[in-house]
Amino acid sequence: MEKRRSSAQDIAKGILIVGVIFFHCYVATFENTADFLSDFNYLVAFFPFLLSTFFFYAGYNYTPNSRSFKENVARRAKQLLIPFVMAFAISAVLISSMELAFQYQNPGATFHAIGNSLLYSLMSEPLALLIGFPKEGGTVFELRLALCLLWFLYALFICSVFFYLLVKRTNKKLSTLISVVSALLILGFCLGHFVGVYLPYHVEAYPNILAIMLVAAYLRQSNFLDKPITCKKDAVFPIINAVIAEGIIIGTSLMLHNLYGTMTAGAFPGGQFDAAIKGFDAFVTFFYGLLGVYFIHMLSRAISCIPVISQCLQWMGKRSAIFYLFHPIFLELSAIVIFQKKIPWGRGQAFFYTAVVVALLILVCLLIDLLTKKLGKKKKAVMPQEEGTADEK
Repeated sequence: MEKRRSSAQDIAKGILIVGVIFFHCYVATFENTADFLSDFNYLVAFFPFLLSTFFFYAGYNYTPNSRSFKENVARRAKQLLIPFVMAFAISAVLISSMELAFQYQNPGATFHAIGNSLLYSLMSEPLALLIGFPKEGGTVFELRLALCLLWFLYALFICSVFFYLLVKRTNKKLSTLISVVSALLILGFCLGHFVGVYLPYHVEAYPNILAIMLVAAYLRQSNFLDKPITCKKDAVFPIINAVIAEGIIIGTSLMLHNLYGTMTAGAFPGGQFDAAIKGFDAFVTFFYGLLGVYFIHMLSRAISCIPVISQCLQWMGKRSAIFYLFHPIFLELSAIVIFQKKIPWGRGQAFFYTAVVVALLILVCLLIDLLTKKLGKKKKAVMPQEEGTADEK
């Protein structure tokens, strides 16, 4: 069977997961949103495709198979929902314990805040905001932030269900793909223009996510991102096109900023529903997603020629799921133990914060790799004995 995941994809995922962690650390560095928003907007202008790229790769790695729809959904549930539940539970226990240890002088109030934070996260932030569930003063910021960061997993699972219903049809005919994607983007526009609020469990993001996944699956049929490089011309043009793609993204971000005063528009699947551009954010998100994937993937193909850097990024990319699942725990650990509840000391703090969290996650991955190797060796040692016993019987 054809290998679906290239080394360039692993390198891209390594770059992207560090980017995701950096933005989360940047958010957690400041108590007051207004203090970091202006800087954050300019940073987002360069990378408004971080999450969209992960959704794109989920569709791009789709392999046509003989499994039924139910079997595909069940397999996806094991891949996404079980890790989500485990990560949520582990994060809740560890972060709550850290919060309680830090707030030891008033455990009653801390237990109350932790309980509110868990409910807030289980409801999803959009639903909590919609019903006016207490946010400021009644919840622990880091716990609420950390658990809400895991929304990517259940969103990907829900979108995968619809993806499996549609992908075989959209892969057969380009006209069908265009019709379905157009309908999804119009739905995204309507949600932004006429509803204009975040919906429970980020439902407003699903049309965009599904559209990106379906386009990715269709492009995979022509091996769009990984065409073989046989000469210098084959190597030069993708890089030039990638630079142009990133230039268009930055130019569009600056244009939106000048026209409407927003740079976060299109930065996240589902958008921010900025009042200035309303539902058009759905189209901007889709546009950023496709251009951004091309840029980051071609950049990763170029980086693959640099041995040490490419190997490090590839190693992290293969473990991006572990980085994503457990970075909230280390984000909180760093905030409490190292920074004592985010004592700000300048813009550079977020970079140091990210380096600490990534270093801790690398240690966890190395430990997991070590344990996996040891378990693998034990299984190999036990299996011959079991076979010999069976022969004797």
